[in-house]
Amino acid sequence: MAVRNFKGISYPVPGVDTAIHTLRPNARFDFDYGTQTFLDWDDDEGREPPTWDELQAEVIREVEIYNYFLYERNREEQYPEIKDQLDMLYHDIKNGNLNNGTWISTIDSVKENNPVPTDAPPKIDL
Repeated sequence: MAVRNFKGISYPVPGVDTAIHTLRPNARFDFDYGTQTFLDWDDDEGREPPTWDELQAEVIREVEIYNYFLYERNREEQYPEIKDQLDMLYHDIKNGNLNNGTWISTIDSVKENNPVPTDAPPKIDL
């Protein structure tokens, strides 16, 4: 199952495989994505495979969660490399500019361009 981890929160990367694992944890399966059918299914708890409608609904739910955390993925891409951030901090410290130097301006810009959503995150069930 594909998940992302962010500040102690694990959230699903949307997909049929993730949906199957979320809906039927610990089941073992072989799924044909082309025909949207299970080729093999084994569940120690005796549960039936999820229906295609159940899978679609779960993928939609996962997409909502994934979209909520878009700001996190954008920030990750836009932050400078750690070595570059350390260099910025070094020069800011040497120049006495910790409150308004290059590093703080750079980080503030990334955060301002990718704000945390104001609505509550969707409920995450993994």
